[in-house]
Amino acid sequence: MFARRRSGVHRTAIVSPKNIARRTTMRASALPRPTEPLPNTLTTGRHSTLGHTGCPTLRAPIGSHPRVSTAAKPTPTTSRAGSTSSARSTTLRSSSVANKTIAAPTARTSNMARAVPVSSRLPSEVASLKSEITKLKEELKTRVEQIKLTNEVLEMQKTNLTHSNAQLENAKIKLDLVENCKITLEEQLKVLKVNMQQKTAHNEEMCQQLNEKEATLRKLHNDVVDMRGQIRVAVRVRPMLKAEEESSNDGIEYPAVNAIAINQGTKKGTTLMFEKVFTPLFSQKDVFVNIEDFILSALHGYNVGLIAFGQTGSGKTHTMRGGDAEEEEGIIPRAATFLFRESKKLEATGWKFEFSLSFLEIYNNEAYDLLNNHAAVKLRLVNQTVTLDGLSDHPLAKQSEIGSLLRTADKNRKTAATKCNEYSSRSHAIYMWKIKAHQQATGISTSSMLKLVDLAGSERAKESGVIGQQFKEMTNINQSLSVLQKCISLQKSKSQHVPYRDSKLTQVLMDCLGAGNSKTMVVVNINPCNDQATESKRSIEFASKMRETHIGSAVQQRDLY
Repeated sequence: MFARRRSGVHRTAIVSPKNIARRTTMRASALPRPTEPLPNTLTTGRHSTLGHTGCPTLRAPIGSHPRVSTAAKPTPTTSRAGSTSSARSTTLRSSSVANKTIAAPTARTSNMARAVPVSSRLPSEVASLKSEITKLKEELKTRVEQIKLTNEVLEMQKTNLTHSNAQLENAKIKLDLVENCKITLEEQLKVLKVNMQQKTAHNEEMCQQLNEKEATLRKLHNDVVDMRGQIRVAVRVRPMLKAEEESSNDGIEYPAVNAIAINQGTKKGTTLMFEKVFTPLFSQKDVFVNIEDFILSALHGYNVGLIAFGQTGSGKTHTMRGGDAEEEEGIIPRAATFLFRESKKLEATGWKFEFSLSFLEIYNNEAYDLLNNHAAVKLRLVNQTVTLDGLSDHPLAKQSEIGSLLRTADKNRKTAATKCNEYSSRSHAIYMWKIKAHQQATGISTSSMLKLVDLAGSERAKESGVIGQQFKEMTNINQSLSVLQKCISLQKSKSQHVPYRDSKLTQVLMDCLGAGNSKTMVVVNINPCNDQATESKRSIEFASKMRETHIGSAVQQRDLY
């Protein structure tokens, strides 16, 4: 039952002793029984009131529930005996205490949980909380360090950003400078283009004038060569050999720089004039310097032939081929060096050159290829032009390639020892350079031929003492040289028929002897010994006839397209 008071009168619930006992039992079973004495207010800092010693229930904090005034206490509704009234009074007090003790935790459970002291917790829970606190502290420390690092990175990025901004400003300034420079350079480029166009036009004009002057110079050069004689003749007297030191050599006189006379004993010889007389004091280099302008005509597009003539042992092969040492090189290897050097100079005026080389041998009136295992070569004569079928042609891109070709030709050429000459050539050797030239500016193209001829020496059977195969070789050599002299003599007399077909040698050399279109020079070699005076005299007399032979002016060999 409840006693109600209206108009603000305090209401108090009357709880039976049975309910009080039941609630007290439920609360006691819900809370664990402490194994240790409960703390007092001095150790916990919190005031607590215990119902009795060992009671697990803590009194609610002061102020959590309002106190019940004595005026609000209920009055009995029924009249009972004194003992009964006393019992009810006791019951009401117990109910009031229980109500105050049990109602407190149900009203504010959270406040009671906070009021539980730490020492009442389990050791494992305390250790877990401490571990969590430690982890939280470490995590907090890590976060603080991360924040510091992040701040440092931010500061660094700020610094970099400031630096980048400064660089950007500098770049903008430089860009402005570049733009200004670009404008300036474009203006200068326009001026340079105008100047270059003017200079290009001027250079074209100068090149045209240079080509005209170069053509005039070529013509003048070849006119000078023609004025000296279409067949130019020079005489070379070789030095005495060690084996000839006991022989006398005072039979040769040199009245002038271009004159020679051969005396026979007390009989004075006739003085003969030539383009040049090379005394024994002239070196290989000196000889070539005096004929290089003649060889230069081959680069200008003219056919050129240079022939070494003389008796056996007079030094023809030494003049043409020379020795292995550089200072002993003859006309053939020096001509190769000269052609490559001069062609490089002419390339400055727009000329381009191509060279190729062939070596032909005429042995016993038959033609062979000295650069192709001594293979036979067939000669065909068609309309005053000789065709050499089977002769190999070897292009030359650089000067160093000539050496191996010369050695191959020397190895294949026929030589033998005689009484007159230990290394007597038993054949005629003809070195043929094919030269192609083209100048793009003028469109001029030429194809010319340079023939360098080392003839076998004339000899007599009685003096040379040859027999057998060597006698046959001597006969063919003398016969071919005789036909050569005959052709030159008939050419000098302007005969209607010149027998070039009578010998393979004259067929190959017919363009050099007047039937073709060539500039020709003959170097007559002389033996200085007095006992060879007769043969030497015959040689220079024949050379004098060749010098008087007119073969006509050479014409530049231009290609027609």
